[in-house]
Amino acid sequence: MPPAHDSDLTVAARADTRTDSASIARPFSHREDGTDESTWLLDARWDTVARLGFDSLLEHYPHVLLLAPHPDDETLALGATLADLTDKAETVTVVVATYGGSGSGSTERRVEGEQALAALGSHIKTIWWNLPDGLLRNAIDEMVDRLVELVDAKTLLFAPVECDGHADHEAVAAAAEAAAREREAALLYYPVWLWHWATPDDIEWPRVRTIAPSLQALKSKAAALDCYTSQLTAPDGYPIIGPALRDRARRVIETVLVPVPHDLAARAEGHIAAVRSRAQIAAPFDTMLDHGVTDPWRLDESEYEKRRLAITLACLGRTRYSSALEIGCSTGQLSALLRDRVSDVVGLDASEMALDVARERTSAVRWVLGAAPIDIPDADFDLIVLSEVAYFLDGPELLATLRGVRRRLRPHGEILIANWSAPTENIPLDGPTVNAQAAAIFDLPLRARYHDVDLTIQVWGEPVSVYREGADSA
Repeated sequence: MPPAHDSDLTVAARADTRTDSASIARPFSHREDGTDESTWLLDARWDTVARLGFDSLLEHYPHVLLLAPHPDDETLALGATLADLTDKAETVTVVVATYGGSGSGSTERRVEGEQALAALGSHIKTIWWNLPDGLLRNAIDEMVDRLVELVDAKTLLFAPVECDGHADHEAVAAAAEAAAREREAALLYYPVWLWHWATPDDIEWPRVRTIAPSLQALKSKAAALDCYTSQLTAPDGYPIIGPALRDRARRVIETVLVPVPHDLAARAEGHIAAVRSRAQIAAPFDTMLDHGVTDPWRLDESEYEKRRLAITLACLGRTRYSSALEIGCSTGQLSALLRDRVSDVVGLDASEMALDVARERTSAVRWVLGAAPIDIPDADFDLIVLSEVAYFLDGPELLATLRGVRRRLRPHGEILIANWSAPTENIPLDGPTVNAQAAAIFDLPLRARYHDVDLTIQVWGEPVSVYREGADSA
């Protein structure tokens, strides 16, 4: 990261650090908010992005090395991935090129970095080079010489993307490219400042790959980021890691880019993870419904469930709606209740067995077999509900689902998300993580929020004020 209190962070001259990337960084300042999260995460081009296949990648490249220009770059970009890789890769090494030593608080940053990397995993080996912060473009050859001693044809090397917009980052990218080519290592790039200055039109989408970190890894990343106290505060009120940068670091996915040169791209671009099928998503629910059990979650009996349904209905802003979609409707309790207020209700679920129970409950709802995000109906709705289902999705699935429901919401409509507030076990995410990601991605007002120790409900959209707008009907 750049010095803590430079006047502005701008693109430096870098004729000797550029590859043939098509992206050209624009001048930016860390004092600016940068491109907002909804602009990035709602972009439809994410739907074309493949997942990185770590299983096959690590078979060929079992040793992982991440090269960071400054302490905190590793955590901001790939902290959760590093945490997960400690259990998957044979070795995980982080090389930090500088101490981040030209900014206020610089004497603390190595200590903060050691604490952060310990939070990510006790098996991570750390190497500190102590090269001059802000002048890495003058040390490219030295970095290459050092890197070739650390990587080989079994190494997966991560480095800042060559068009990140910060001179130190781009110098590190150039060194990584040269070392990877010389030693036949696999190279993947990570963005840090690109998210700040660029827009979705600037990124080369075919190069992009997503990573789905585990929930524990996301929590480790959050703890690691909190270690960088010198970067989280500033006397002028503009810390380097400001609110916008933190929002990007809190995504439920992490992102890498494949190199542009063909020889380097060929080592990484074929490693793609498969998307879960509807049958795979439905399997654990079908197991619970097997042997004739029709209500394994006690949805019809539990006082908590009855209360959840009542509060959910009370949070809705209108008396009547013309159309509604419930994603993950299960055995149909909520969808059936919505029918009293909605002319046309669609209940979507991946489990045929759950839908069989729902069909016995009522025929007034259109029950549809399908899994989010791949089977969200191609129609528009006034109300879309995700009730205690979103945390069964992993990071890429969740973001694709949130994009999908936003795309299908009619003007002045509502999206309701209800989640269990307590910790979860053996599922990809939890309620607080889902709620935070929804808050970052939606370009809608938060109309209502309910929270207690068991349940959190968010309602996004309109009417903002039921009293002022008199929203008595759809």
